[in-house]
Amino acid sequence: MSAVDLAVAAEEAAPPGEQSGRRLGSVVLPLLSGVGGLILWEFVVRAWKIPAYLLPAPSAIIAEIVNNGGFLLGQLGVTAIASAIGFALTLVLALAFAVLITASRTIDRMLYPWLVIWAAIPKVVMAPLFLVWFGFGLKSEVFFVVTFTFFPLVVNGVAGLRSADPELLLLARSMGASSMQAMSKIRIPNALPGIFAGIKIAVTLAPVGAVIGEFVASNAGIGHLLVVAVGNMETALAFAGVAVFALFGIALWYLAEAAERLMLPWHASQRAPR
Repeated sequence: MSAVDLAVAAEEAAPPGEQSGRRLGSVVLPLLSGVGGLILWEFVVRAWKIPAYLLPAPSAIIAEIVNNGGFLLGQLGVTAIASAIGFALTLVLALAFAVLITASRTIDRMLYPWLVIWAAIPKVVMAPLFLVWFGFGLKSEVFFVVTFTFFPLVVNGVAGLRSADPELLLLARSMGASSMQAMSKIRIPNALPGIFAGIKIAVTLAPVGAVIGEFVASNAGIGHLLVVAVGNMETALAFAGVAVFALFGIALWYLAEAAERLMLPWHASQRAPR
């Protein structure tokens, strides 16, 4: 039995009280850390009398969220729609590119250098060009999401597809399996952990791309709200928008984690932490 198996067995054999304590600690400790940070922030702002237009206190930000909750959720909805459309489009395109790159060495040599070049270009400098190419509105936001999420999905997809056991692939070919059968039956199932790693990165980058698109090409959404709020010196409203956006990003991360847990219950990443 390996060391990992022994550790897992020890975890499962732990008394119920100890297991409950570990689960409780995984929730309580981060919560205490967050509350402690907010209390310290509140104390610093009040003790040093920092002007609200420079750094509002957490209490002022919470009050802004309560008073303008409907408005903030409406702006978040605009950002979420662009994020969802762009991410869905990227997922299809990136996985198709990953399969093509893995299936053909010629395509790999032709496409991969362009992908690296595209990844090296700062996405923010593309904002004016996207405004010219795609116009003002949702289309530009969607393409911003695609540019932010495409590369991590392709790279993780290719790495996962190439990690299949070579001996298993040779065995499949010796038994008459075609390249497509080997791809669908061996490579893709084996690549799922890597693909989900890329999904968890991309799903949090998607709203970032949408917000940057809204900075320059939209009159709605969290990005537009931040521009207007900062321009009007409504710093508390801007922080409220950032807080709502951050909670949305956290929710997306845990949604991707839940999907991974549902699809890959057998993978080592789903074992209970010690």
